[in-house]
Amino acid sequence: LKPGSSLQGLTALLLGLERRPDRRQRGEDMLAKEVPWLRTEFFRATDGKLDTIPDDEVAKTWNTKNNSNYGAYEDVMDKEGKILYTAAQFADPGVDYAFSPGERGCAHSHYRMWQRVLAVNKPMLILEHDVQLIFERTCGGQSSGATFTERFELGMQEAVERRADVLYLGWSGHRDGNYKHHDEKPGRKSQVLREAEYVWTTVAYVLWPEGAKKLLEKAKP
Repeated sequence: LKPGSSLQGLTALLLGLERRPDRRQRGEDMLAKEVPWLRTEFFRATDGKLDTIPDDEVAKTWNTKNNSNYGAYEDVMDKEGKILYTAAQFADPGVDYAFSPGERGCAHSHYRMWQRVLAVNKPMLILEHDVQLIFERTCGGQSSGATFTERFELGMQEAVERRADVLYLGWSGHRDGNYKHHDEKPGRKSQVLREAEYVWTTVAYVLWPEGAKKLLEKAKP
C-alpha cells in the first residue's frame, strides 16, 4: 500500500540502545517488511547505565501527585505491617521516588528526540524499539503494515486539519482518551482520532515542531 500525500517525506526515528543490536534489527526488519515506504533512521538511546544525563534535563526523582490523578494508589506497608505511605499521601503532597537508570535514560532519549524535531522544523514519527505493527485487532482481524498505513494516513490528515501538536499511535488504558477530570467535548466523535486527556505510553507518536517546543518548555525539572 503506497502512502498518500500526508505521509510522504515523513521520517521515523527508531529508538534503541546501541548495546542491543538484536532489538534494533528486529525493529528495522519489521518496518522494512511492513512499511517499506517509511524512511527510518536509528536513533541511539541515552543509556542510563553508561551516559551522563544532565540534571537540568531529566530529574533524578519524581513525585506521585500528578500520577495519582490517573493511577490507583493503595496504602504501602513495610514487612512488619507498618504503614509507610497512605493512599492519601500519594495524592497530596505526593511521594518522591528515585528514577531508575533505565527510566532516566528513556526520558532523556525522548527529550533529545524532541530537540531533533524542533531542529529540523518538521513533524517526525517517533518509535520505540519494541513497536509492533502486527497484532490481533480488538475489532477483529489482523493488523499489518497495510492496515497501519491506511489508518495512519487518515489520522495524519485529520491531525493536520486540527493543527495537532502530537498524534499518539499507541495507547494503554481506556480507548476514548482516559477522561477522568476534564469534560469530553460534545458532538459527534471522529471515527479516526480521539482527543486524550492522558496517555500511558510513548511507543509510537508523531510530533510537530510546535509540540516539541511546548514539551521542552514544560520538561525542565
